[in-house]
Amino acid sequence: MKNNKGFTLIELLVVVAIIGILAAVGTVAYTGYTEGAKKSSAKSNHASVVKYIAAEEQKCVIGAKKVFGVEVDDTQADSAGVSFNCKTRTGSTVATAAAAALADFKNPHDTDEAAVTASGTATTNGDEGFVRVVASGNTITVSTCFDATTENTDGTPNWCAEDEDRVENEISIKE
Repeated sequence: MKNNKGFTLIELLVVVAIIGILAAVGTVAYTGYTEGAKKSSAKSNHASVVKYIAAEEQKCVIGAKKVFGVEVDDTQADSAGVSFNCKTRTGSTVATAAAAALADFKNPHDTDEAAVTASGTATTNGDEGFVRVVASGNTITVSTCFDATTENTDGTPNWCAEDEDRVENEISIKE
């Protein structure tokens, strides 16, 4: 009697085909999962930045000795970031101090980049995952783009074309 142990070529091909199908389905599911996680992380960063700026602003109002992670020195303005002047603060100085204090937040879409940036003008045209802290007078606008690029009719990128792709909050600096 012959004792044939092993698998036939057909059986092996069926197993390889099944593994291929499972791998294809798993890759698509994993990609969707990671995109959702990046979006959730960007939303979390945005909410944390808004809460942080509001809390630090409140510290200035009540006369705290340390604001935005640096000592408060109301006798002079120190642009080097060694101290913070609550009496002469503006939206611009608060935005800059907040971006410096939150430099360890990472952009979920590009973990080599800091997530929080203080830029000169408000934009809904920002890169995915960046939290933009923009000052206009004594109002700070915090905006974040969560979702991928869509294209304009001429084929150019249009970041955050839909309202559900971004969020903005405004914080007023008290005098």
